[in-house]
Amino acid sequence: MQPGNTKIITAMKYFSFTILCLCLSVSLFAQKKGELDYTIAPWFNNKKAAVSLTFDDGIPGQYAVAVPLLDKYGFKGTFFMSVSIVNSQHISWATVNKAALDGHEIANHALTHPHFIKIGLDTIAWESAESTKQMDVLVPSQKMITHAYPFGEGGGNTEKDRAIRKTVAPYFIGARATQNKPYPYNTYDFAKTNDDYYNVNSQMIADSASMANFGKYIDETIAVGGWFCPTYHGIEDGWIITPGKIFAQHLIELEKRKDSVWIAPFKNVIQYHKERNSANLKLISRENRTWKLSLTDTLSNRQNWDQPLTINLNTNGAVIKGISQKRKKLPFKQNGQFFTFNALPGKDNIEVQFAPNAIR
Repeated sequence: MQPGNTKIITAMKYFSFTILCLCLSVSLFAQKKGELDYTIAPWFNNKKAAVSLTFDDGIPGQYAVAVPLLDKYGFKGTFFMSVSIVNSQHISWATVNKAALDGHEIANHALTHPHFIKIGLDTIAWESAESTKQMDVLVPSQKMITHAYPFGEGGGNTEKDRAIRKTVAPYFIGARATQNKPYPYNTYDFAKTNDDYYNVNSQMIADSASMANFGKYIDETIAVGGWFCPTYHGIEDGWIITPGKIFAQHLIELEKRKDSVWIAPFKNVIQYHKERNSANLKLISRENRTWKLSLTDTLSNRQNWDQPLTINLNTNGAVIKGISQKRKKLPFKQNGQFFTFNALPGKDNIEVQFAPNAIR
């Protein structure tokens, strides 16, 4: 072979390799505007199921016993409070507000805990609105955006139950009923209509059977990818009492499964589920190895919808250097070609910056 031919062949090989690299590089960033390969995880942080521990009425042991145990494990519960019951039990509202400041949800359980089935719809509306009005003053660190029906009345299939749900809906983003399904959990697709968000199923922790089956209930929920939302009343004292030792054992059962379940207050789970099922992620621009993304949903009143969603984004092998939203860095993890991060739906765009050598 002539020396000149060798140089030509070498140059052609180099040229071909360069073109190949350029093609690969272009392919990584050639997605059309708005098109992305992504999923929004069914539950926060890609957990398999969700669990919300809820407490009704406002009984001293809930704050003296349950809250310290929840804090020990880093779990946050939801306390559906009736103003009249809290006052009659002589619980300090400062104690309630401290729990709210520590991340527990304080929520609405009507002002006087009446039987909704026995009173008019206008009175139900007043009970809901007035309770929120008073608790917004008594617990200024948190807004009341969820509700639990007194005596579970509102979670049935009668015309009055449906009317109750329609009446409370303007005041809250969701409401919890009591044991209105033949199983202890909510399936993932429990909310086929907006009305279903005001009829969340809950397992009453009321007897030795429900107490002993707690771990079994969680496993059943994990198996269907659903939401387990048990109801407690008295912890050590009050009524429908769960002994403190039993409640502590329930938390141990949860701790064993925390890698599989998202343990969060009632409002956060409602927010995530409704946001996730109405959200959309779009690529709105790409330049200088930066993608600008838009994460939006169809919900209004953003102050009630502030739960970040878990995004799994396929970058086709491009390595991410950083992700930010509203100039705040967002932590992320890599799993193969997918990068996982949490972002808040709304008007604030997400910026994804790729490493200088994006081809892996």
